[in-house]
Amino acid sequence: ENTNNQTSIKITSPKAIIDQTINNIEILESLIEIYDKNGSDLKVNSGYSTLNNLNNSIRVFDNVHISFFKNKNYFITTNSFDWDLNSSIIDINNPVYINFNKTKINATSGMYYVDSGLLKIYNSELKRNIYNSEGEKEYHLKIKSDFAKWFKKNNTLVFKSNEKQVETTINFLLTE
Repeated sequence: ENTNNQTSIKITSPKAIIDQTINNIEILESLIEIYDKNGSDLKVNSGYSTLNNLNNSIRVFDNVHISFFKNKNYFITTNSFDWDLNSSIIDINNPVYINFNKTKINATSGMYYVDSGLLKIYNSELKRNIYNSEGEKEYHLKIKSDFAKWFKKNNTLVFKSNEKQVETTINFLLTE
C-alpha cells in the first residue's frame, strides 16, 4: 500500500530477487495489479520489472502490456515505463501502441496519471474503420496530432497540436 496516495499494488511473479544492501527487488515475468481509491484498475504484464525502494519507483520493461480490469478491449503496449509511486505518474518514454476497442493509436511517448485516469500521448496517430449497420466498412478515419489526451472517466479523446494543425483524413469507401 502506498500511503502517499492510497494506492494498493499487488505484484505476482514466479521469481523475485531482493538486493539486501539497498532493498531493491528485481521481478521476473511480473504481473502488477494497481488498485486506487478513485477506481483505477490497471493490470501490467511484463517480462521484467524492478522496485526501487530508495526513490520509491517501479521500472517495468520487456513486452509491457497494460490493460484495464473493467474493459478488456482497452490496452496499451510499449517497451518500458517508469512509475513514480509518490506521484502515481507512469512515464512511458518509448513508442506507445494503444488499442481502445476498435480504435488504434500510435504515439512516440506518453504519461498516465493513475489517480485521475488521464492518459497523455505525444505525436499521435489514430486509425479507425467505421462500419455501417450491415457490418460493411463505410470509411476509414485517421487523425494526426502533436498530443492527445484520453479521459478514462468519460472515455473521451481530445487531439491538439501546437499550431492548431490537427490533421484529419476521412477516406470514404465507394460501394456500388
